[in-house]
Amino acid sequence: MPRILVSNIDNESMMADERALTPDFCRASAITARRMAWFAEAGDIVVLPRDLSPQMKVYIARTMGYEPGSVTYLTPDWGNGHPRPIRAHELLHTGLAERMVRMIGDPGNWSVYPYCYERSTQQFAERLGLDGERDVRPFVKQGGAELLNDKRVFRSVAAGRGVSIAEGVVCATQWQLEESIGALIDKTGAVIIKQDRHSGGFGNLIVSRAEATGALGAPEVLVAKDESQIRDQSRIAWARLAYTDRAPLIVEVYYPVSACVTAEFKVDAADNAVTFLNCGEVRQAPILSGLIMPSAVPPYQLASFVSGATELARLCCDLGYEGLVNIDGIVTADGNVIVNEFNGRIGGCSHIHHILEAVAGPRYGDTLVVVSHSRTVDISIDQAFGVLNERKLAFDRSQGRGIIVTGEDASGSGHLEYLSIAPSREDAMRLEAEFEGLLGFDMPSQTEAGIGHLAKILAHLPQIRRKEVEQALQDGQRHGIAHQP
Repeated sequence: MPRILVSNIDNESMMADERALTPDFCRASAITARRMAWFAEAGDIVVLPRDLSPQMKVYIARTMGYEPGSVTYLTPDWGNGHPRPIRAHELLHTGLAERMVRMIGDPGNWSVYPYCYERSTQQFAERLGLDGERDVRPFVKQGGAELLNDKRVFRSVAAGRGVSIAEGVVCATQWQLEESIGALIDKTGAVIIKQDRHSGGFGNLIVSRAEATGALGAPEVLVAKDESQIRDQSRIAWARLAYTDRAPLIVEVYYPVSACVTAEFKVDAADNAVTFLNCGEVRQAPILSGLIMPSAVPPYQLASFVSGATELARLCCDLGYEGLVNIDGIVTADGNVIVNEFNGRIGGCSHIHHILEAVAGPRYGDTLVVVSHSRTVDISIDQAFGVLNERKLAFDRSQGRGIIVTGEDASGSGHLEYLSIAPSREDAMRLEAEFEGLLGFDMPSQTEAGIGHLAKILAHLPQIRRKEVEQALQDGQRHGIAHQP
């Protein structure tokens, strides 16, 4: 049965603060949304905020093993406006559904596969008359997936399930925010403030006792050396993050960490089944810049995280959720494992897992390591593909080694996203460095700034923990993964 793939990343359930929908953010969101193309099969229709380049369409088709041109791509008619994330208005009030009805013919032959199955997606499917959507489970149909992308909901259900979470609190007013920052900041020298519905670290701010220009896990650091500055910075944070002036904010202790981990599960409520798919480490500079899969954290720490993540996936199944769920956590510098959030949707690792299963087989994680990264380039996509071919760096299944380009906007922003695949972590990192060297890259200054900030936090930690944190910083400098999302 052919599918309609809807790349509704950054919809209302993922990002409730519409003030963030600046032209720059929307362009970046559209680039990320293009990952949905990797899930397409021959005969499918993919709905994207912005179309792919012709070169990328052919490249995806050949990599995934179907005939170029057999997938249809559709974008909303933006008129004179810039592309925006595909939200309720774009799905239901721009003529997109009417165009789709004319394209698909008999709706009984189609199903919908969204990035996130929120309520406007259900309404879109109903407008198309898709019979298969009548079987969507009540929890999802009533907005259940939206609950699974809310950080407030996460803290409540994770605590109730006995899963280890960061020390923190949900704040409904600016006064509560100020009180919570003051109560928590001296635990480690910093706190992180999060919007309830945002992704990728963009809805975060860090308040720190130490001077800093940046820190991993948030795009900005506010300094509060004394109580008066806590009052000032709480007002700034509330004004920036508390959309509609009432949306609750989450304040958590900001932990120096040795690794940030993520795991993905497939949840099948009809069969009461939860299937582990993959796990990895998140790279940030200072916010999400890639993944390393599988994770290389010590076995007991990884087992502790995966067991907690499985509890949450099982809870999602018990509620009646169907689909993918991605769960993120951290390993602190003193070895504690903390789960940070869950997301009932396609995640940053989902397309990587799908690609690797297609090109290397379902047990790829036992024999290969895949490292993803994204950078800005000053060359065309044809030149990037030319580098891969001329230097024989393109992925070769027989060798289990090579580069796969997963996203690009070379003619616009210069964005390039790619996977480096090899039999070992060290070899994959060397391969990435070789490819980036050919494109003229050096270590990102943001990563250096983030590591420097974590070092400054050391001054506010008890002496007994400093040796552990210093070791974590050394690990972060080697692998670019010392952070908290």
